[in-house]
Amino acid sequence: MKQLIETTFPCQTGNCLETRNETIFWVDEYPSKEPIPKEIRGKSFTLLKTNDYGLFTVNNPFQKEITFVAIDAGIFTDSSSKCDFALFDNERFCFVECKDSVAKQRSKERNGAFIQLKATVIRFKKNLNFGNYKIEAQVSMKARMVFPRKSCSREDMVKEFDDELAVALFENNDIEF
Repeated sequence: MKQLIETTFPCQTGNCLETRNETIFWVDEYPSKEPIPKEIRGKSFTLLKTNDYGLFTVNNPFQKEITFVAIDAGIFTDSSSKCDFALFDNERFCFVECKDSVAKQRSKERNGAFIQLKATVIRFKKNLNFGNYKIEAQVSMKARMVFPRKSCSREDMVKEFDDELAVALFENNDIEF
């Protein structure tokens, strides 16, 4: 799958794919303590150490090879709607959109994340055959703890992703492979 992505979606800003096998790593877009070059602002990247507990966490207890794909400001630099990054192993492919917002804006940000994820899944499915991969999409709201509330609109969105895209939709700040 990695080679197929590299040939189908060439990276526009340096290296956009990397394989990790650590038991834990994190993904961020905007490091607070490191200056980042203007040309890659907004491009997600992996970290092996962090003090920021709100970052998206990848738990990999069996040290599988997990491929990270920088999507926004990585393989896609246009102004179209797209999610931040994807992670995959030999069985699962997960699209992720991270949002960092204040409490009163979370609902709006969450709805925007759903739109970005859906657009990215559709774009990838038009160009790639996922075969037997289990495809997932995940909204990550940057916070110390996530308390997803049940609501009809969220349940409708989960059902829409499943019915229209055959994609499982989640809301968490971490994933385990």
